[in-house]
Amino acid sequence: MKNIIYLMVLMFALPSIAQDNKNTISVIGETEKQALDDSYIILITLQQVMVYEGQGEVEATSLDVVKENYIKKAAEAGIDFNKFKRNTYYEFAISYSQNRESASYYLKTSDKAEVRKIMLLKSAGMSITNIDIETNKLTEQELVELSVKAIANAKERAKAMAKKMNKTIGEIVSISDTNTSKQYVLDYGTSGTQTHSVSVSFELL
Repeated sequence: MKNIIYLMVLMFALPSIAQDNKNTISVIGETEKQALDDSYIILITLQQVMVYEGQGEVEATSLDVVKENYIKKAAEAGIDFNKFKRNTYYEFAISYSQNRESASYYLKTSDKAEVRKIMLLKSAGMSITNIDIETNKLTEQELVELSVKAIANAKERAKAMAKKMNKTIGEIVSISDTNTSKQYVLDYGTSGTQTHSVSVSFELL
């Protein structure tokens, strides 16, 4: 009796199993997007100036004087040092390798001309440690529009591949979209064009 019941359950389940095991084709659809500069974060380090004398180093210019000189030169160049913020995290990170008194500051600005002024400013004991470029974030609407274009590209690609196999494609079975609103500067900023890709699976008929 148990065997009969098992066979009846299996007979009713087979159509469902057959439907779940459809042949599919998975492709990556692509479209292009533009990553535009939004803001810049420039990190500078001020450090006491040391010179060799005899068998070791002696201080030539204290950190306080280095800072005063830089603030003065920055003002002459039209740069307001009060806009800089102290970066103690970076100071802690490099403290193990430092044998000179130093202080690090950063400025976040959307003014590219201001960044260039800081880059061109020369002052004893000052060095530019790093410059980060932040790009514009995509809105939800922009993400949706880009993904729709990528899905359309995936459909065309899947059709072309299926045709080579004397087959056609059916409905979309699944979509995998891992894109986020965050964008990044690639290729040292020489190109703002990036790829927005979506993985799509279709029925293969």
